[in-house]
Amino acid sequence: MCMDKKTKTIVIVVLAVIVVAGAYYGINRWRQQRLVNQYLKGLYGGGVNTGLLGNFAGGIGGGITQEQIAKEIAKEMAKEELQQKNNEIKEAAKTPEDKYDAVEEMPTYDANSKALADVGKDIIEKAFGKAKLTTISSGLYGAGSGMVSFTIARPTTAADLAALGKVLTDKGLPIMQSGIEDKSAGVMSGANNFIYTISFEIGEQEVGMLIMKTN
Repeated sequence: MCMDKKTKTIVIVVLAVIVVAGAYYGINRWRQQRLVNQYLKGLYGGGVNTGLLGNFAGGIGGGITQEQIAKEIAKEMAKEELQQKNNEIKEAAKTPEDKYDAVEEMPTYDANSKALADVGKDIIEKAFGKAKLTTISSGLYGAGSGMVSFTIARPTTAADLAALGKVLTDKGLPIMQSGIEDKSAGVMSGANNFIYTISFEIGEQEVGMLIMKTN
C-alpha cells in the first residue's frame, strides 16, 4: 500500500536521523533520502507499509534492526561516494579536445537557422579554431536575426578578445564595444543593419553570439 505524503515525510525524517546518528554525518539530506528510499525499495519490493514506524523499536520486518539499516545505508552511501569520486577523476582527466570530441553538433532546421549558423561559425572558427554548433534560436528581433552558441576545442583566453576583434574588423564590421570584466569577455560590432554581440567566459569552451537585425 502506498504511503500518503505525511507518512512518507515522517519515514524520511526518522531514517535521516538514524543515518546521521549511526553512519555518515554532514552528507547532504537529499542524498540521504534518496539512498534510504532506494534501500527500502529493495527490502520491501517498492512499497513500505504504514506500520513501519511502529516496528523500529523491536526491529523491522524479519528482525532487521536499526543498526543494520544504518550499516546498509552507509554501505550504499559509500558506494555512491566512490562512484562520484571516480566520475570526477575521469572528468578531470579529460583534455579539452576530449570534451570537444564528445559534443554532438546540432543540425540546422531551416534556411534562416543555416544562415545564422554559417555566419556565426565562420567568425568563431577564424578567431578560436574549430567549433561545433550546440544551440540555435532563429527569428529573434526579426528575420535574419537569432542566437547561436558553439563549443570550441580549447579553453578561451583573454587574448581571444583581440583576435575576435581583428576577425570582425577584417570582415568590415567595426567594433562598437569590447571589454573584459572578471572572466566575462564580450565584443559588439556591426554594419549593414546587423549588430553582432559575441561573449564567452575565459577558461571555458563555449562561445555565444547574438545576431540582431536593426531594421
